[in-house]
Amino acid sequence: MYGTLPHRLIQRTATNAKRRRNITNNRASCCKCGGAIVGSSANYTFTSINSPIKAWPRKFNLDGRDFSYYSCFSHGDSVIQAPRIWYNFQNNFFLADNQVVAKYHGGAMQKTQNSENKHGEAISSIVVSTKKSVHDVRLLDKTTQRLLEAPIGTLNPAATLEFTTSIYSWHAQAITNPSNVQAFEKSKQLFYRMMHEAQVNPCITVDIETMNRGLDTWRILSVTQAPTKFEKSTSTGPSPNAIVWEGYQMLQKIKEFSNECERIEHPNDKSFNMIMDSYAKFGMANEAHALLEEMNLLAREGLPQCRPDTITYNTLLSAHGNAISLYQNGRTKHAEKAMDILENMLQVYNDTGSIDTKPDVISYSTVIAACANAATSSPTFAQMAEDILNQMKEMYNSSLVENGGNGEWLGLRPNHVCYSSVIHAWSNSGVADAARRASLLFAEMQSQGDADISSMTALLGTYGNAQDGNGFQQAESMLNQMIEVAQESGNMASMPNTITFTALIDCLAQSLGRSLESDGGVLAKKAEEIFRQMEDLYHRGVDSVKPTTITYNALINVWSKTRTEDSGDRAAYWLGKMEEDGEITPNDATYATVIDAYARCGNASKAEQILMKMIKNAKENGSASCKPNNVCFSAAINAHAIVGKPRDAERLMNMMKKMCSEEGYEDLKPDPYCFNGVINAYIRSRESDRLERCLFLLDDMETHHVSTAVSYTAIIEGLAKTKQTFINGEHVGDIATKLLERMWELFQDGRESVMPTAVTYASVINLFAKTQRHDKAEHYLQELEKKYDELEYECLRPNTICFNACLSSFSKASSKDEALKAESILERMQERSDDTFLKPDSFTLTNVISAWANSNNPERAEAILNTMQAMYENGDVAMKPTTVSFGAVLHAWARAGNIERAEKIVEHMESLMHLEGFEEMRPNAVIYNILINCCARCGSPSAVKKAQGILDKMRKYKDAGYTLASPNIITYNSMLSALHRSGEDAYPEACKILQEIEMARTLDPSMTPTNVTYTTFLRILAKSKVPNKSIIAERILAEMEINPNDHKLFPNNLTYDAVLKVCGSLIAPDSSLQRHALVLAIKTITKMQQLPHIIPTSFTYKEFFTTLSKLTKGEELLKLIEKSFDDCTRAGVLDDKILGVLIKTTPKVFLQKLLKLDTNTNLHSVSIKDLPQNWSCNAKRSVTMKSQRTNEQIVHNTGRRKIKR
Repeated sequence: MYGTLPHRLIQRTATNAKRRRNITNNRASCCKCGGAIVGSSANYTFTSINSPIKAWPRKFNLDGRDFSYYSCFSHGDSVIQAPRIWYNFQNNFFLADNQVVAKYHGGAMQKTQNSENKHGEAISSIVVSTKKSVHDVRLLDKTTQRLLEAPIGTLNPAATLEFTTSIYSWHAQAITNPSNVQAFEKSKQLFYRMMHEAQVNPCITVDIETMNRGLDTWRILSVTQAPTKFEKSTSTGPSPNAIVWEGYQMLQKIKEFSNECERIEHPNDKSFNMIMDSYAKFGMANEAHALLEEMNLLAREGLPQCRPDTITYNTLLSAHGNAISLYQNGRTKHAEKAMDILENMLQVYNDTGSIDTKPDVISYSTVIAACANAATSSPTFAQMAEDILNQMKEMYNSSLVENGGNGEWLGLRPNHVCYSSVIHAWSNSGVADAARRASLLFAEMQSQGDADISSMTALLGTYGNAQDGNGFQQAESMLNQMIEVAQESGNMASMPNTITFTALIDCLAQSLGRSLESDGGVLAKKAEEIFRQMEDLYHRGVDSVKPTTITYNALINVWSKTRTEDSGDRAAYWLGKMEEDGEITPNDATYATVIDAYARCGNASKAEQILMKMIKNAKENGSASCKPNNVCFSAAINAHAIVGKPRDAERLMNMMKKMCSEEGYEDLKPDPYCFNGVINAYIRSRESDRLERCLFLLDDMETHHVSTAVSYTAIIEGLAKTKQTFINGEHVGDIATKLLERMWELFQDGRESVMPTAVTYASVINLFAKTQRHDKAEHYLQELEKKYDELEYECLRPNTICFNACLSSFSKASSKDEALKAESILERMQERSDDTFLKPDSFTLTNVISAWANSNNPERAEAILNTMQAMYENGDVAMKPTTVSFGAVLHAWARAGNIERAEKIVEHMESLMHLEGFEEMRPNAVIYNILINCCARCGSPSAVKKAQGILDKMRKYKDAGYTLASPNIITYNSMLSALHRSGEDAYPEACKILQEIEMARTLDPSMTPTNVTYTTFLRILAKSKVPNKSIIAERILAEMEINPNDHKLFPNNLTYDAVLKVCGSLIAPDSSLQRHALVLAIKTITKMQQLPHIIPTSFTYKEFFTTLSKLTKGEELLKLIEKSFDDCTRAGVLDDKILGVLIKTTPKVFLQKLLKLDTNTNLHSVSIKDLPQNWSCNAKRSVTMKSQRTNEQIVHNTGRRKIKR
């Protein structure tokens, strides 16, 4: 409490007035005013220098005891100033601990002109009640209403007492029920009415302690509405309509009235501290600072009662600490500010010696706690927290008399709270040796005898966050030691309690949360063993380890994170155990966790069954603790999202809306989590209109004002992942840009929850990076940097992911300028580097290496790789090269056709893999495939031999069990490409490779040949001297055409062109084989003209005309040429190469007629420009198809897997 009942309740008669008292032995003296309270019925008169005031005794009974008190009333028709009286019933009146609360009710209306006094005598009555008895709220409300309805200026002096006691009574109501809105509203009305009355009525005086009670009533209610650390937000404070703002308005009114009326006291430090305390609970650090400045200003202006004290500064420190816990923005800045305030307190104390600002153990522990919470954002604050603890120990030790001290800082002896906060800081830091540092602190506490259960639990949390995988073992060992010590010593107070055991179970959940793969339920079964150990201890009489609902929930949470097939069923089993238990009942968190368990194992139907069961139980039993809420629905919605059923997810949200509007579940209004769950469900799905539905849901969220940055970011990320270029006629990049702009508009309108974050910008940058719009990607990276520099919000801090997303667009660069731009972005990144959020890593440099590699500068790419390796060897673990880094350089040398440098890169990798720290550098299939492709590019017989040697090495790795370097389909495709380019008849060797692929296919489905495999084989077949090659080609084509939906196998343009090449290359005297080849060629060109995804190109018709000239003659040849020429010109793909083939193979007169030329025209001088334009209008398309073939050829020849970034 901020104050006690003021001694003076009714205005003094005059300054320095002397009062005469007539007190007998049986009176209880009123300690300051000269009044008396007695236990008998005698009359007593209080007199002043002006006029007497009579006090008649009144009686009432409380708990069998008789009490007498006195009421004051107006004398005659004039208002008489009476002495202030403090009614003190055995010192039990308005005690701060609320053991006995007195409530004053009565009438203080001024006597009217009517001598009969229609309102009766102005009698005051006091009703005393205890916690065991219920306040008479109706009488209090009636008295309050009478005071509020009385005309301004008509109240007598006793009204001061009535106002005061009513305000105190409503304050007592607030203490009993902190969320009592009526208590605040009534107290506020009395608060303002009393000050208005004092302005016009000289009988009324306003004591600041009374006003402070009104302020404290507001404070109590506002604190109940403060967010908790579990309700973290991206915003920076409460909404404009929150009750937290009313306290300062009330304070300003007191200041305003006190400046106008001397009978109203000015606010003091307690008044300001109450406002600041509410600000602190809401984490409103900026507002708290403004309040501190106002207090300092008032103190300088001659109001010493407003001077800040240690309580003020500690409350301000608490505001910064809560800001870190509640809000995501500016965590490190708040911690730094808290340390600055502490340092300022020390400086002021050292300069002035004033104890008003002397920091105490609360000051230090609050700053340590702030650093502990900030350690989640920056691990350096864990060390800062420990440094502050060491400073406390140093100051305390220097004050000890045995150390020559004067006892100045004896109050700074670190307590278990300080130590536990530092342990918590190390737990949040996530650094490698956090558990070791925390263990040292705990050992120090044990040596001093300060270790308790709370500090042990904090240490268990540190073990749970340990990154080395041994955290749980250490935590379990510590718990067993605690149990042994307690049992051996017989001191059950040191026995681990329920919280400790629950923390240990949480360690297992945290370990599972960090794991990307399921452990098969090993840790969950361990959690069950711990739970049974608790039950065993409890049944043996250790009551402090009785499992609670929270314990069950922790155990269920472990199963939820196990992600095995039966994890949902095991979670449901423990839910059933709780339902069977008569004492422990499940709550909404229990059901939500079971639903989540089913969601994680992909069983959406059972997840929804649990939700329906919960709804049924709530309707039948009416249990408030098991009432379905948004968390449960969100978990069920997420279950449908995981299995790709967005329609079911949206159905559940619509059910929520119906239950809210029609069935009275007002708390079931879909919140951002529910909407975001449905949005994520659509983004994960394969629904054709998924993004359109997401945009519709976003509009619905904006209508209900529940959209958040997460909603917008999820949709932008979905736009980045989609293969669609346009949605509803609008480019995906433009949609993402508009969404980002909309977020800033809403933020500027006060919707801080919609403020874009670095994650949002990373998604936008990634979208433009994937669409190869380098300029846009860099633009939004620069915008993010600018926004962060201007606003300094933590959530806008550019991080490594944002820079890497931008660099990934330049990694596909094809020019030197783009590679230089990538390197300049790297330099800007290094300038901003803070070793925490923004620091170049191996991914960063790999992108720059790729940029130089793709711009045909392998020398620069290799130089950066060497720098990267040197940085890693010098201790920068983030710069550890990967096979992707080496692969980018290797690919650059492969593109340049420099097989010697490419071989050296691979040899370097093979030498590194034997060194400590470089084990992962062992070349894999991707690396060897690039090297084989390099050999293929050379096209020489010696290069082919090198490629065969590499393939043999990969075969040996496969036999030795190193599967990562085993030949795959891409390896064989690259080898076929090398054989094709060798210039020799490689058909026999190609047949062996194809047979090897078929054999491997029986064991490994991924070894299935692709259209690239068969197309390359057909090209090798075309170069061979095999007489029946057209029959072989027809069989291969038939196998490829079995499944039209298999796009990896079904023939493409290149395949059909290769078949025509085979037919045209036939050298066989057998006329039947020639006929077969001719028929196959005609069938092939006909298919190409009929298939929707195949477009015959200039290259296709050139091959076909060449084939016709070799396989047929005479009239048949002329008819086929005439028909095909007509098809070619109608397609508009005639070019000079086709014209050259026709001139060589077609009779002159026939060709002149075909070309519609004069008979005197020299055909050798004719070009495509001399012919009708529509015959070659799509010849440029042939160039486009040629580019397509070139791109396919690159993939086909290199067989290089896309490097995932």
